[in-house]
Amino acid sequence: MSRISFLLPLLLALASGCSDGADGDESASADELLSLGEFDVGFRQMMLRYTPPGSGETREISMRMWYPAAPDSGAEPAVYAVAGVVSVPTDVALDAPPLAEGSDFPLVIYSHGSGGQALLGYPYGELMASHGWILASANHAGNTALDDLGGTSTPGARNQLNRPSDITAVIDWLESGLTDDDLAGAADTSRVFVIGHSAGAYTAFAAAGATPDYDALVEGCDDESPSESCLVYAEPEVEAAFRAGLGDPRVVAVATQAPGVPRGADLAALEVPTMLMSGLLDRTTPHATQAAPAWEALDNPDDIWVDMPRGAHFTFITICHDLTAALINVIQSDAFDDGCDFDLSPRTDDVVPILAAYTLGFGRIHVLGETEWQAVLAGPTLGDFDEEFEITSR
Repeated sequence: MSRISFLLPLLLALASGCSDGADGDESASADELLSLGEFDVGFRQMMLRYTPPGSGETREISMRMWYPAAPDSGAEPAVYAVAGVVSVPTDVALDAPPLAEGSDFPLVIYSHGSGGQALLGYPYGELMASHGWILASANHAGNTALDDLGGTSTPGARNQLNRPSDITAVIDWLESGLTDDDLAGAADTSRVFVIGHSAGAYTAFAAAGATPDYDALVEGCDDESPSESCLVYAEPEVEAAFRAGLGDPRVVAVATQAPGVPRGADLAALEVPTMLMSGLLDRTTPHATQAAPAWEALDNPDDIWVDMPRGAHFTFITICHDLTAALINVIQSDAFDDGCDFDLSPRTDDVVPILAAYTLGFGRIHVLGETEWQAVLAGPTLGDFDEEFEITSR
């Protein structure tokens, strides 16, 4: 299987002609964003329990964590597995080594799409952890692939509320410390970066303060034969949660991929910078009705749009080359004509590492304050994919 590390020699060679940074600053180079950093990468699985707003029930979500690891730990290579059905080896991440020395590692949270899995964040987790970040990715319970297969999916309205609540719960969990774990207190939870794909992009927007408008959500609900979602919206505690807002002030930047935009949300009111990432051929969250209007609505001067003329919905994740065709047909059959159709779309094993590099650069600018990376992101396309990317800044 193709991995980020397999591509590094190619990507480094391709990046040699890219901008070296702002005003000739060689410390800001595309090479660095495309390369694994100085840290070994650790991988762990954990469980988180909390009670979300709008619900009196305890919610349990499984977590996947990538983090900078202590060198020479002797840990075995990790294997990314899902319920005995999916098994993806990695030559980058190690299985639960100790944390590297240090504290206040920058924190990034990945939110998967509807019917996805937390493990889909691994290309972003591996790259960012190697550069000293902690990346947490939660399975949004009730909205995962296993929920779809097992008949345990929850109504869309409940997911709209639970997903951004999961982001806050992860931040709270890391902020309060993990019992008997060396990741306790290791992340800087005061400035959090959220990455989200599809419904995860909705999650990132909502967590950053773009809560859906409750009145817009309930438009069209039929009181005589209400849908499952309309029944959820009608619960007084659910309405109160939406009207109170789902944003978390600790989220200071977002990267939204193939976005699902919160219904009725005022994106212009977002106070954090957004890296909007989209594909013109997207069939699931169409470019004309999602990404393009989102860009028109966003108005932060630090926003940036990374658009792929040949990109599609599943170009941002790795299922097209990590899973067999038979498994894709069971889990996500619509991917065959929405990103896994390589005659029309670029190969995801070529493009995802570059998307991860853009994401790392955006985080370095807006979480770490390293403004020298602005010229790198706004300059020539990272890698040798000029025909695959169009970069727009304010």
